[in-house]
Amino acid sequence: MSRSLTAAMQTALAAPEIIPVLIGRLDIKDDPVTAWTGPGIFAPTGTGDAALDDETFDPLGPYVDVSDITEDLSMGDPVVIRLHGHDIDESLLRQVVRDKRVWRGRKAWLWMGLLNADMFTVIADPTRIKTGVITHMAIRRKEGEAVVDVTIDNDAANARSGPLRWIDHVRFYATDTFSTHVIRLANKAEALQSTPVNTRTISEEDQRMIDNFNPEANRPEFR
Repeated sequence: MSRSLTAAMQTALAAPEIIPVLIGRLDIKDDPVTAWTGPGIFAPTGTGDAALDDETFDPLGPYVDVSDITEDLSMGDPVVIRLHGHDIDESLLRQVVRDKRVWRGRKAWLWMGLLNADMFTVIADPTRIKTGVITHMAIRRKEGEAVVDVTIDNDAANARSGPLRWIDHVRFYATDTFSTHVIRLANKAEALQSTPVNTRTISEEDQRMIDNFNPEANRPEFR
């Protein structure tokens, strides 16, 4: 996919040595993640990118791995961001990962930036390299550490491909009461009771045979 680069970015890319940085924003509900791989705090303004301007990005340099990023005129490929750390077992993060309602289908953006030779100044302006939604999030444990894998995909349909709970239905279809109705039916006492099947009237003769049946008298004798 062709991208518009500023003159300063094009000049920096032609230099013998370049210092790239990755800038990411994950729109997790109630607790969005904004971070980058550069030093210190990055607070861009005036870039013309509404998703980037006026955000504050915290440094996560040594703790981030990113898969190859491929995009074309169609949908492009998913991207996996791997966050490393030793405090990932915190209960709050586990709760976020497990509760798919707060991240599935939420927007995500990635930008590539370049640093000046001083390694502190970002060359104007970073260029967006990925726009999509979060489709998967999982905690993976390795020896001595744990990592969080976050998958970003252009295809919004993939954000709905995972198993949903009944309570997730109202999040996507707020005015549809189908799931609520089904849950109420399932919780009714009548729904838990079984109905006798294949009931029939027993004749008087059959009833007399049942009443007069003596298992001891009808037990066969083996010799």
